[in-house]
Amino acid sequence: MNRTPPNSKRELFDRLRHVIRDGWQTIPSVKRYHGHGGPGNFLEDLLGLKVGNQDIADSVGWEIKYYTKKTSLITLFHKEASPPTIMRHMVSRWGWKDDHGRKSFRHTIKGRSPKFKVVEDSGQIIVRPLKGNGPVPIWTHNDLLNIAGGKLRRLLLVEGTRDGNKIRFLRADCFENLHLENFIYEVMRGTVCIDFDVREMKPGSKGLRNHGTKFRVSPNDVCRLYTKKERFT
Repeated sequence: MNRTPPNSKRELFDRLRHVIRDGWQTIPSVKRYHGHGGPGNFLEDLLGLKVGNQDIADSVGWEIKYYTKKTSLITLFHKEASPPTIMRHMVSRWGWKDDHGRKSFRHTIKGRSPKFKVVEDSGQIIVRPLKGNGPVPIWTHNDLLNIAGGKLRRLLLVEGTRDGNKIRFLRADCFENLHLENFIYEVMRGTVCIDFDVREMKPGSKGLRNHGTKFRVSPNDVCRLYTKKERFT
């Protein structure tokens, strides 16, 4: 599947309209379509999108996200905290050993968790432990607003359903006018959660395998981030 990218909003919307009208489709058995992200990758290819985890929207100013009724959280964007060594500290201080003896730090914080809280101080978002001191993950307001503003000003949220290797894209909602002034507030209150997923490469090693620090939201709460929403037709 090697479609050229759409050149306009109209072309993107026409392609999405056809994808929805086509009903059930068979997902090809290729590696890119395996795993949790496979259906979203398949949708991107059907639309002719050339994407990755860039800090810009997927196509002609629109970001496209796929979800199902079982999806608890969708990833808005990836953004690592400062300082650069902070994940090494978080794994060492707060991680736990997996079945292979590697320390892991996998933790989702919705404003507050049993061990951490999200606070705002002097133009920074900080993840602080409830007990103890030491280095902490930090993002400036500009860090988050620049990537949110560049990637998420317009969002197409596409709902689908899957049965084995069959998939159907049911409907989509259009969100416009990302409320940047309110975004930090929604991170603070936990509407937008912070998701860490990092582990040691080998037991006791300094090297890390970092799947990326994600900022995520429930599909039902996406509307809290935008001032305009309408059903795609």
